[in-house]
Amino acid sequence: MMMNSKKPEGQTTSDNFLKSEFDKDFLRAQSGWGEMSAEDLDYIDKKGFKTPADLLKSYRELERAFSSKISLPKDGDKKALDKLYSRLGMPQDCACFDVVFADEDKEDGEAFKQVCLENHILPQSAQAIYDWYVKHRDELNEKNETSWAENSLREMKEMKRIWGTRAQRNWELMKRGVRMFCDDENTVAEIEKAIGTKRMMEVFCRLGEAISEDNPISFGKRHKGDDWNAVEYFREMFNDY
Repeated sequence: MMMNSKKPEGQTTSDNFLKSEFDKDFLRAQSGWGEMSAEDLDYIDKKGFKTPADLLKSYRELERAFSSKISLPKDGDKKALDKLYSRLGMPQDCACFDVVFADEDKEDGEAFKQVCLENHILPQSAQAIYDWYVKHRDELNEKNETSWAENSLREMKEMKRIWGTRAQRNWELMKRGVRMFCDDENTVAEIEKAIGTKRMMEVFCRLGEAISEDNPISFGKRHKGDDWNAVEYFREMFNDY
């Protein structure tokens, strides 16, 4: 009795062949996809690519779509470059740069915006750059202030060591010299930063000593009738400061 070779409706010999236990490595080698992993083949199947031609077609459509939206201008083509940046969101003037500046930077705010505009820096990037600058500046200032305070303390201790047993007396004379010279603490602080703590202590101590009631030549008095050159005296005392 002959075997019934009638196939189910819609089924082909090819379908039966693929469903068989035939070696799958052999099928992969014979397919148009070449040597690919099972994971890659599953991915291709999920994307609906039946043949390499389908994949190539999809890629070329993507390439055409991308190139029609953004095309890189040639070097030196400013007009094309400006057009590209405009499509990316670059404004035409500084009015669109809504950068929030600290009070001490507002004077230079417009110049900062102009630089960003000329260098094709987008408004949102401009704010990020400025925020980084402020953060870095604050950290640097804090570091400098800490270093200055440490150096100032070291110089003060060194000056007191040099004064030795006269440290307390000279300290009071120094404060007297500061009060006579200027009652503005900010000005005194600027002088200290300019010449250093140690030198400032020395100068104002000598000034306080010069105006002390214990000094026989203070307030323009002469010592035992001898001639006294006030200009030379104070020039020597301040050492031309």
